[in-house]
Amino acid sequence: MGMNLKDVNSELPSGVIEVKEGFLRSAPIPPSKKSFISGRFDIISKLSDGSIAVIDFKITDPTEEKIQKYGSQLHAYKFALENPSYGEAKKVSKMGIIAISPEDISFPGDKVIFKANPSWFEIKEDMESFYNFVSEVTDLLEGPTPPENPDCQWCKYRLCFADPGDLQEEIPF
Repeated sequence: MGMNLKDVNSELPSGVIEVKEGFLRSAPIPPSKKSFISGRFDIISKLSDGSIAVIDFKITDPTEEKIQKYGSQLHAYKFALENPSYGEAKKVSKMGIIAISPEDISFPGDKVIFKANPSWFEIKEDMESFYNFVSEVTDLLEGPTPPENPDCQWCKYRLCFADPGDLQEEIPF
């Protein structure tokens, strides 16, 4: 808190960290208005123009392909901060990931210490793609259950949402 982002990594925009590990909840997301965002962000920093940067930390190899997978998550934070279900809206002008790839790890006593050079990856704003993504997810969740497929990596999660009574009938005792 109170630290300038430039002190974390010189490539970051200049701004003071105002909130760390904050919670958010959004108003319903257009166009269907059947979904909303609820979650926790890592850091909000107030920039010199009064807008904010929302930043997430990831422990990962900093490849562009891996980083871009987090684009929807940062857009969700942006939407929720600009369209909160309660409180004051905040204008988000920058979104990004600080990727930390440990170069050295040690375990002295009951601690874990790792050394790394954090890398900054700005996520470019594309709210239209975010809204399309949310619409696709909403349509999928509200639509009929797709048929099981043995090649589907997601089908194994069906058991998590199955009616316990349905499972009980398959048990022979």
